[in-house]
Amino acid sequence: MRQNCSVAELLRSEMDKLTPTERKISRVLLANYPVAGLETIAQLAARVEVSGPTVLRLVSKLGFDSYTAFQAALRGELEARLQSPLVRREVGMAAEGTDFLADFVRRQTELMQQTVANVSQAEFDGAVELLADPKRRVWLLGGRLTEPLAAYLAHHLKVVRSQVTLLRPLPTSWADNLVDMGKHDVLVVFDIRRYWQDAQRMAEMAAQRKVQVVLFTDQWLSPVSRCARYTLAAHTAGPAGWDTNTPLLMLVDALIAAVNTRHWGDIHERLHELERMRAELGEGDESMRR
Repeated sequence: MRQNCSVAELLRSEMDKLTPTERKISRVLLANYPVAGLETIAQLAARVEVSGPTVLRLVSKLGFDSYTAFQAALRGELEARLQSPLVRREVGMAAEGTDFLADFVRRQTELMQQTVANVSQAEFDGAVELLADPKRRVWLLGGRLTEPLAAYLAHHLKVVRSQVTLLRPLPTSWADNLVDMGKHDVLVVFDIRRYWQDAQRMAEMAAQRKVQVVLFTDQWLSPVSRCARYTLAAHTAGPAGWDTNTPLLMLVDALIAAVNTRHWGDIHERLHELERMRAELGEGDESMRR
């Protein structure tokens, strides 16, 4: 089994290598993650309508010696989802005589490398194509600590395409937007542990309206992943106790760069027009100041 990799990431990355029956089990596990995997072998097999030995073969392919070890990994993830910064803080980071900045950067680099190793190319490319499609309206939503990331992505997308809306993190205002969403829309959700139930409900309601949901989350997977078309999961466990947004920002920057690079033919005319308008508006501002 790969190091520092969640069970969900294993399931997603190995999906193409599994038999049809094993993929069926994987989809059930991901659809109710991680709770479905905490059932007994008999219960999970009955839920999926497969045999117990088939469940065990999948667990073995994921790199676990036993179903007990598989469930222990899931319980560890469930505990990690709920941990507060008081529990997560690594005491060694504050040891006297250590180079905090160098250690911090080294850890950030490791997290970004782990993120890249576990993000599916198909998931990333799918998200790029959705967000670059000019026929689709794009809505973005972030939480208490991720709203700046949603705003950052929204500002970039507004430069290269039209119909981009950043939603306020106020659930009481979402119905006004949700009523206008449909099958040609994309909802981008940022959700990291400890997950935002309101965002989950918003994503579920959008998916019911055939909206394509793109999720930015951590390696433990927000419940929004159950209704997401594409999920981009970053490794975010920061050494100081607080989860870090740096790997998530890396994914956002990579997505922005991919949209610009792969769709430059559609974008450059818009940019020329924007630059012309900005120049004219700038000249108008100068005359007013005089």
